[in-house]
This record gives sequence, C-alpha cells and structure tokens, in this order.
Amino acid sequence: MKNIPAVCLFLLFFITSCSSIPVHYLPEGRHIPDDFAGIVHAGGSGEAEEVELLNYLGLSWTLYTLDWYWIETVQGVWNFSRFNSRIDNLKAAGIKVIGLLAYDVPWIHEGGGNHRYVPVDKLPYFLEYVRRTVENFKGRVDAWCIWNEPNFHFWTGTEDEFIELSRQTADVIRETDSDAVILGGSFNRFIFFPEKFIRKLFESGAMEKVDYVAFHPYEITIPRAVRTYERFRKIVDDYGFGEKIWITEMGFPTGGLYPHRISLEKFPGAVIKVYSHLAYAGAMNVLWFQLYDPQIRSSTFPFQSEDYFGLVRSADDHTSKAAHAYRLCASYMPNTTCYVLTPKQDGIPRSIQAFWFKGENSSALILWYDGGSGTRKLNIRLPGTDHLRHDIVTGKETAVSSQITIRAGREPVFITWQGSSDLGGFNGGRPIIKR
Repeated sequence: MKNIPAVCLFLLFFITSCSSIPVHYLPEGRHIPDDFAGIVHAGGSGEAEEVELLNYLGLSWTLYTLDWYWIETVQGVWNFSRFNSRIDNLKAAGIKVIGLLAYDVPWIHEGGGNHRYVPVDKLPYFLEYVRRTVENFKGRVDAWCIWNEPNFHFWTGTEDEFIELSRQTADVIRETDSDAVILGGSFNRFIFFPEKFIRKLFESGAMEKVDYVAFHPYEITIPRAVRTYERFRKIVDDYGFGEKIWITEMGFPTGGLYPHRISLEKFPGAVIKVYSHLAYAGAMNVLWFQLYDPQIRSSTFPFQSEDYFGLVRSADDHTSKAAHAYRLCASYMPNTTCYVLTPKQDGIPRSIQAFWFKGENSSALILWYDGGSGTRKLNIRLPGTDHLRHDIVTGKETAVSSQITIRAGREPVFITWQGSSDLGGFNGGRPIIKR
C-alpha cells in the first residue's frame, strides 16, 4: 500500500463507519498459529541495531518485494545481488520470508516506463523472471505471493489478464519448487469491495495450485477493518479458503491526510486491537505495514500518509511509535487458544471487550472499554502466578496480584501470568471480570 493517489483516499470520507464490533462467540476458542505475527519490510540490512530490534519484536514473518525491475533491469541480464544478502540476513535472524513476485520492467513496454502491467504477449518474460527467482531463492524464501493489490493501481490491465498471469505464475512456481507455499489474490479493500473480481479469480481455476489467499483489510476504522475481513472470509469460504487467509498487509498511519490516520497516542492501542480481533476472527497471520517510517519524507506530496505507517520512527531514530505494543502481540498471542469473554458466558460488563489468550505455560488477558466516554471500574480475578501488567506504550512491566481493581478505558489493558490456566480452581480457569 504505497503511492496511493490522495484524491482517491478522500473518497473514503464518504464511507460511513461503525463504532463497535460484534464478535461471534466460539465456545471452543480459536487456535492461534505459532507464526502468527509479522511485519512488512522488516530487516534486510543485517546491521546489529536492526537485528537487535527484530529480536526484541519477536516477529515470525516479513514480506519482501523481489521486484522484477531490479532482477532483470536489462533484458537477459539476471542479477540477484541486490536481494541475496538481504534474504540471507533475514534468515540468519530467524525470520521467515514471503517473496512478493511483482511488477514490470520498462523494456516490455513500447516507449518504456513502468505501467504496473504485463501485456499478454509479454507474459513469457514475466514467467521466466518467476522461474529464475524461485530457483535462486529455493530454500531461503518460505512462501511466494503472486503480485500485489491487483484491484488497485498496482495492476492496470484487465481482470482477465491478471487472472491468466496468476494461473500461469502458480504453475511455474509449482513446477520449479513442488514444495513451495503459494499465496494468491493479495486483494486490497479500497473504496469498493472487489467481490466480483475475487470470485472470478477463484472460479477461473487460477487458484487451484495456490495454498493460501492474501488480503489487505485496510479501512478507515478498526471495526470496519474487522467487518471487511469477515466479509472476505465468507466469500473465499465458498471456495474452501475461509481458514486459509493471510493478512500480508494491515496498518494505520499516524500522519498525513489519509482519512484512517490516527494519533500517536492511540497508535499502540490500535495495534493491539487489530491483532486481537483478527486473531480471533481466524487470520492465519497478520503482517503489520510496516517496520519503519521512511527517513526522508516524500517531497512530491509532503502530506503523504505512506510516510507514517511505521512501528518505529526510522532506521536512524529507533524511537518506538508502537513497537512495544506489537511485541506484546507477537510474544503472547501465537500458539495459544483465543477466547472472547462475554456478558452471557462470563458475566462481564457490557461494552467491555475482553480477549483471553490461553497458552500452555502462560496466558494473556487483553481488555478495554468500548462504550462511550470515560472509564469503567472492574474487579479482576486471575488464575496462575507471576501476574504482570504491561504498559503498551513504554513496554514497562508492573507486578500485580491475582485480584486487582482497574479502571478500563479506550486504551487496552494487557495482563499476563504464568502457569497453566487451570490453576486457581475457579471458573474453569477463566479470568473473572466484574463491576
């Protein structure tokens, strides 16, 4: 999601938003994969300070664009040197890589230039780029994603032309590496939901050799983003992909003119709310867009919100914008069972959103007040031992007792404890939250 025309984004102001999120109760909870958390454009430099940051954040995945332009700038001259060391750096840091296969080269177009489009008669050139790239990174790239946001300005051809590119690209990836993990779709919900395009891609047979479908549920509010994810899930579930969704981009900017920008003060809470909701909704993983704000702001459009999506201010200034909040999600959500505590099942007060991530040896309780203004006083009783309350802005940990009283507001409260969640002998091991 970059270089988005500002005039298009202002159209989003006319889309109505909703303030609350209805959560469908799952008695059995939702299993969260152990590689659930990722970040777009993370790592690659190999510099000690960045590696230290990545280790702290605890991400499992990053998405890296292996742009055709840089691999075959001159027709017939193949050069992977720009990417080899970066991929190796990521692997050395223990981070799995989604390789994005995308975009065009000037020499396939009459008159040159980049048009975000591969003409049908030039498709064999793109497929040769795919074959050589997959072959070069076999064993180093962990999953392959076919193109990026084809329903947006990243693809300027027809839907049928993109579908044919997708089908043949999946064929080539599978022929080159039979064990490859392949992602297709990579749709962005932007202004108009692309349901017809999504269904057309599946019904064409282009997804037959694809393992998972990628989606970017960008929206102007978190409730709308969750609803958009649910709508997408229902569509792809018709084709057996309802439990095979990877969120390869998701985020909110903290500046610029995009209508879904949020303040720096609310940014850490937004990260936690997004990860909580999408985890329970069934996303296999969620990659935040992105690690850093750029060091140099856009000169062509100084109010460009693309400059403000980072969890960290820049590669030079490692000040956290929401890095501590992300780390909590990456540390305590994966490899757990996520439950939503409800007024009916658990007797919690209405307008309290409460997510319980139950792990084998540790658990987390995340809650916030989702009603009107002000706060709500809550009495909480927790199982286990070694209870900690985490400051989502600073990362500071404070020891608390198993029975505490808090005031819940819009900013999420994040509490963790050790030991089996069945310890305590009350309420089946579930946290108890009362007024």
